[in-house]
This record gives sequence, C-alpha cells and structure tokens, in this order.
Amino acid sequence: MMVYRPYKDDDVDDAIRLIIDVYREVLGREINKFVRDEVYRFLEEFDEELDLFLVAEHDSELVGTVLMDHGNPEPDCCNMQRLVGRADQRGHGHVRELVTKGLEFAKEAGYKSVELTATRDFDFALRMYERMGFKHVDTYLWQENEVLTFDRFL
Repeated sequence: MMVYRPYKDDDVDDAIRLIIDVYREVLGREINKFVRDEVYRFLEEFDEELDLFLVAEHDSELVGTVLMDHGNPEPDCCNMQRLVGRADQRGHGHVRELVTKGLEFAKEAGYKSVELTATRDFDFALRMYERMGFKHVDTYLWQENEVLTFDRFL
C-alpha cells in the first residue's frame, strides 16, 4: 500500500539516497554532494507553514519525494524540488500524486504559483509536468545540461 506523508527526521538519509539514485540513473553521473547540500539547506531553512517535505512510502520503503520550498525570490511563488520516484514505482501515478499533494499544499499555504526546473534528461517527467498544467517559461545551461523552468499558477 502506498502512503504519502510528511517526512520524519529518520527519513532524511533514505530520501537523500533515493534522490541520488534516481539522478544517477537518469543523468548517468554522480551529483551526491549537490543533492546532500541542497536537502540540508532546505531543512535548515524549513518553515512548517511555508515548506513541505513529502515522502511516498510503499510497504515501509521510501519510493518517492517532493520538496516544496519557500526560497523562490518571488514572494507568492514556491519551488517544487527533488521530485523523484523510484524506477520500479513509475507509471503508477505515485509521482503524479506527489505533485498533486505539493500543489494542494502550496495553494493552502497561500502561494499563487509554483516553479520547478528539470533537465531534458527527465523527458518522462517533462511530459507529466505539462499534462498537469505547468508551462515551460525558460531554458538555461547548468553544468553543460539544458535546464527547463516550468511555472504553474494555482
């Protein structure tokens, strides 16, 4: 059975490992330090009213994550980050449910829009974002990767 819930302190290491594993699988390279630094930065600045760290758990095993981060420079916009689903759980709607729950949180927290970025390597995710109402608004290069920015108004 799939359960979606806010993270607990003892989830952090498993969540970081999952994110690193998915990035390795999709990007074909290690970005461990970047992921660790970003998750710990998020937790240091975590505000229960403005942020969300949601995990998807299947049979007591962490299989997905999403972070909703108040760190966007636009005051009415939050960032959706570290949205991942373990490969064997993709295609069942679990990541889509993480997005839905993240958007619900953002709306309830008073945000007017949500922004996310992804590299073209995550082509399967890019299609889902567009189906869920996100609009591609910008493209830039980061470490030789083309990164796409998407926005969605709530």
